[in-house]
Amino acid sequence: MPPPQKALVESVEVEIRDFQGRPDAFAVVKGRLSSNAAQLVDHQQSREDGRLYLEVLEQTPRGASLLPNLTEGAPFQARIPIELLGLEPGVHALSANGVETTFELDPVHAQFLSEVNPASANAAPDEPLKDELVPIEETVWGSPATTETSAESPLKSE
Repeated sequence: MPPPQKALVESVEVEIRDFQGRPDAFAVVKGRLSSNAAQLVDHQQSREDGRLYLEVLEQTPRGASLLPNLTEGAPFQARIPIELLGLEPGVHALSANGVETTFELDPVHAQFLSEVNPASANAAPDEPLKDELVPIEETVWGSPATTETSAESPLKSE
């Protein structure tokens, strides 16, 4: 297969929603693929000087025939999660394969994102984090996971 290439992006919008009290953001990217055989394969996100960059990639199998005009390519729409952790409140820019948009991160969402530590997000505020060992029973593969043995067990060979 040839290496992935950038998909033709025509528009991008940012959706920010609350999910169980924390902000979730998605880039809704619309565009066209270079051929009817091409498929979206990956996306990469980076950040530089407070700007977010999203690279949307497509791949066409070797030997597939490309359409002569990119505007005739198969349309696509993708909803891609955006990492917001560490962003300050205010207006931010997002570029998806060169197509730009802006979105606003309100102070409540920004404060939540700056205070959340992924390792302690589920811990009670007054309790220190601690490792806990959850015991499991050792069983032989294919045998019941009970500690009692039964003389009538159907798995017992005689």
